[in-house]
Amino acid sequence: MAPRLMTLVLTPSLGGDYFGDLLVGIARETIGTAGRLVVMETLTATAPRDEAGTPGEFSARVAWSHIDGVIAVTTAVGAEYLELFSAAGKPVVLLSNTQSEDFSAPVARPENRGGTATAVEHLIQHGHSRIGFVGNLGQRDICERLAAYQETLERHGLVADPAHVFEAPENGESGGVEAAMGVLAAAQRPTALMVATDRNAIGVMRALANAGVGVPADLAIVSFDNIAAGTFTTPTLSTVNQSFDDVGALAARLLLAKMRGKTVADATHTSSAGSLIVRESCGCDTSGDQSMVVPAGTMVGASTESLRDGLQRALQNALRRELTGSKRRIDNRSHDAIVATVLDAVSLIELGDRATSVQISALVSSLQRLTSNPETLRRFADAMTDYAHRARANSAHTSKGTLLVSARVAAALWKLQAGAFLQQAEAARIATEEQFAVDAGLLDTIGSDPRNLEWLGGTHVKAGALGLWRDSRASNQLEIVGTFDPAGEVLDLIGDVVPTEEFPPIKLIASASSAGHEVCVVVPVSNSEREWGLLAIVVEISPSTSAETYQHWAALLCTSLESQRLQETVRRSALFDPLTGLPNRQLLVTHLDHAIAQWQRSQTPFAVLFLDLDGFKLINDSLGHSVGDRVLEAVGAGIMSHLRTVDTAARFGGDEFVILLADTDPQGALAAAIRVQDTLSEPQDFDGHLVAVRATIGIATSAIGYASAEDVLRDADIAMYRARTAEPGTVAVFDAPMHESAVLRASLDKEVKLGLKSNQFEMHYQPIVDLVTGRTERFEALIRWRHPERGLLQPEAFLPVTEATGLIVELGQWALDEVCRQLAEWGPAVVNVSINISDSEFWSQDLLSRVLATLMAHGLTPDRLTLEVTERVLMRRPDAALKVMQQMHSAGLILHIDDFGTGNSSLETLHRFPVEAFKIDRSFIRTLTTAENSAELIEALVQLGNALNVAVMAEGVETAEQLRFLQRVGCATGQGHLFMPAVTGARAAELIGTSLHATLPAADL
Repeated sequence: MAPRLMTLVLTPSLGGDYFGDLLVGIARETIGTAGRLVVMETLTATAPRDEAGTPGEFSARVAWSHIDGVIAVTTAVGAEYLELFSAAGKPVVLLSNTQSEDFSAPVARPENRGGTATAVEHLIQHGHSRIGFVGNLGQRDICERLAAYQETLERHGLVADPAHVFEAPENGESGGVEAAMGVLAAAQRPTALMVATDRNAIGVMRALANAGVGVPADLAIVSFDNIAAGTFTTPTLSTVNQSFDDVGALAARLLLAKMRGKTVADATHTSSAGSLIVRESCGCDTSGDQSMVVPAGTMVGASTESLRDGLQRALQNALRRELTGSKRRIDNRSHDAIVATVLDAVSLIELGDRATSVQISALVSSLQRLTSNPETLRRFADAMTDYAHRARANSAHTSKGTLLVSARVAAALWKLQAGAFLQQAEAARIATEEQFAVDAGLLDTIGSDPRNLEWLGGTHVKAGALGLWRDSRASNQLEIVGTFDPAGEVLDLIGDVVPTEEFPPIKLIASASSAGHEVCVVVPVSNSEREWGLLAIVVEISPSTSAETYQHWAALLCTSLESQRLQETVRRSALFDPLTGLPNRQLLVTHLDHAIAQWQRSQTPFAVLFLDLDGFKLINDSLGHSVGDRVLEAVGAGIMSHLRTVDTAARFGGDEFVILLADTDPQGALAAAIRVQDTLSEPQDFDGHLVAVRATIGIATSAIGYASAEDVLRDADIAMYRARTAEPGTVAVFDAPMHESAVLRASLDKEVKLGLKSNQFEMHYQPIVDLVTGRTERFEALIRWRHPERGLLQPEAFLPVTEATGLIVELGQWALDEVCRQLAEWGPAVVNVSINISDSEFWSQDLLSRVLATLMAHGLTPDRLTLEVTERVLMRRPDAALKVMQQMHSAGLILHIDDFGTGNSSLETLHRFPVEAFKIDRSFIRTLTTAENSAELIEALVQLGNALNVAVMAEGVETAEQLRFLQRVGCATGQGHLFMPAVTGARAAELIGTSLHATLPAADL
């Protein structure tokens, strides 16, 4: 048996009056000769259809490995695509293609000239001499109709006035409306129009009616196509009856001949000329009949015998078109049925009113067996009434009942046609329900996956496959992610990756049934934003197919896939770090909870490694954040290179990473930590910069017996900080002593919260003394905790816990409010009180607003409060800290730098900050007499303050020797136990204006 030839049809559209008929004709010839058909719709859902202009940008080599030849319809593809296909040694036929000048191939076209000439001559017979033309001149078929219009006018001695050629931008009704605007605006309107398409004509008639121009009284119209809508316009539309399925069949025959090795000329090949269907828009009076037929090249006045022959041909063509266009080629039995029905119809016309009910019922029954298509029945009825009308006009014998379609026959035909329309309406209702089900299935992106094609269930689709581009369209690789296979004929395709040339899969193409007139249709799944892939479905081709049904499906599929992609992006963003692609804290906690459950159930050990990158801030500051991000990506990749599939690595943000090792004991965790450190420490090149990363790692293991993931992470974090405190770049394992310390901290945290609620905290005030006079007018506020069991606690006993847990901000706000209350109570006698601002408080966005609001609540001006910020806080992010300090200074607050000398600040940095004073750290004062160079350093700091016009204060003054030294080098103020420790607010009030030198022994002065 000879192999079945396979044809690829490239078309911009699939359905409707024009493209639907073309495809029916191609399918009729191709499938009728045991061939197979793949139809590729080349335009995306958002591209305009049937427009003038250049072809689309379609370039995918769909099915090239399977097919033996291609038919390119109108503007489906450009010449470059066809050249590539031809170079592959496969034949090409063009169908009404606009590219024939750029590509040499046989071209199948409708016979545009004969039908157009007949239509123009019909208008001339009505006495029109000023006849215009309307059409989309960007298409070659329309240009041929224009040429025939011009030639016919010239042949009759009439002028083809260029001013009477009105261009439509496209072939639809909107194009006709736009062209009608030109007609209405013409200096001298034509009295008749030859319109290139019925859709254009319907638009023209609508626009003329809106403008008050009557058709045909003011302007007669004849058009081209004979679509069903023309039968129902007012007035009914006279038109050239061109069978486009015959044009499609011609193209298929030309290609089949070429594929079989026959010689086919690279020239234009046309179908037979269409006849003119005369109705009302041309000015004819059909006397109640719907229309009459004028064959191409035929003038009114032909003999009754020739008209009878024409009727028989028209009736047979109508029925043949239905049979060959729906399921099969004409066999002998079907041929005999058509001939018998046609003879019965001719007989009934000639019998007129003498036709019996039995004869009429027999004709109706024959027609019902042959067709249920209202378009076919319309053409059949038109042909009968046309024949009767023409024969009556040409016959001298016009007695009643002769050569007239009787009212009973006409009623029976119209009843049959109405029933067919009802069936068509029911089919449309079913199609609407089908579309609704598809819409619901594709828009339900939460409950279903659109890629599995389950949404095709309940549709007319027999089978299908969805291929999505791998990575991008440029890959030329499609992964089959879904199939629709209710019959079980297309198996084992999901997961296959195929080149474009092998899509659709041959299994899917072969599932199309010749008996069912089925073809494999491919539509692009793409929109203006993204090219997703290709959808291939096996369906029955029919002219009743909605023009863009499958493109609508593809557009919805794009929307559904995009929604699914966005949902996945949201899901990933909720569970994965966008920079490194590693899981985030939320996902790692989920895995850690599972590991804890496994430990509790089966004693399967686990370990958690908490990594912090040492000096990463320096990388960001010196090389920029873009390089910093790449370093973090490299760290993530380096960590992953040491993990098994059962392990999890996560980025917690910043430069913190966490690793969960499954089924790992402490020794295995330590070994893994060292391996990770070794990998990260290897220098890598980033834009010419060699960067090596050092990681400090803390380890917590299941040996502790954890109940929650947060406890594990907390302890791993504690171990990491313990390692960093000992030596950065080392590893520490969380052990029992650390655990006890952590438990104590957790307990202390609860007690602090309770203390805040129970007012257990109080503020004490240490005098700030003028070192020359000994007098005090200012204090530093220091917090104390009057613990119900442990007595009065100093800050170092609880502040570290509040800083670690975040309670420091709440505690700081309480302290601020209490100090302002005390200041208000003291009145102006206390000039100013200093209060310490912690790291967390300083960087909180609402610090300034809270301070100012608290001052205002107690009726205080900003200069009554001094904020002390440590040098280390400022040096962490100098530029950002400068902005914060400037805002506070502008608000009138007094600013001091605390613990000066410990933060590695430079003179230039210090000079930038708007501060009134800095405090020499107590560590320098304490080692004044014991450490080398301490005295020189303190003296230099005092001189620095004087040079910058910044006051210098000393804290931690404990001995008279320290006091005398500070007095000698010119330090203005100080505080410490030598003068007085921090005291309550009541005691502090007693010290205002007194000299604390008087409290010192004489020997100390």
